[in-house]
Amino acid sequence: MVYKAHLKKDRLEVIIRTNSEKIEGEIQILPGTRLLDALNREEELYIALGEAKVYSIATEKLLFQSNFLALNKDQIVMIAESYTLPSGV
Repeated sequence: MVYKAHLKKDRLEVIIRTNSEKIEGEIQILPGTRLLDALNREEELYIALGEAKVYSIATEKLLFQSNFLALNKDQIVMIAESYTLPSGV
């Protein structure tokens, strides 16, 4: 049996755009790393999202939500950290 130490990770809220969906959710990254570092790890084909909400780009309607979603990184057109705009913008 192989023991793997549990690593503390930071949660990062993101918005992801694919060709036909907008996905809002949380990814976990190692402390001190950037979102781009997580995407550039070639040995991992998928990015794990928690608390994912998937919306249609065409209709803007919520298609489904899930506590866990594995997204193939090849499907990502755009990804950004989620933030709240100041009021009045």
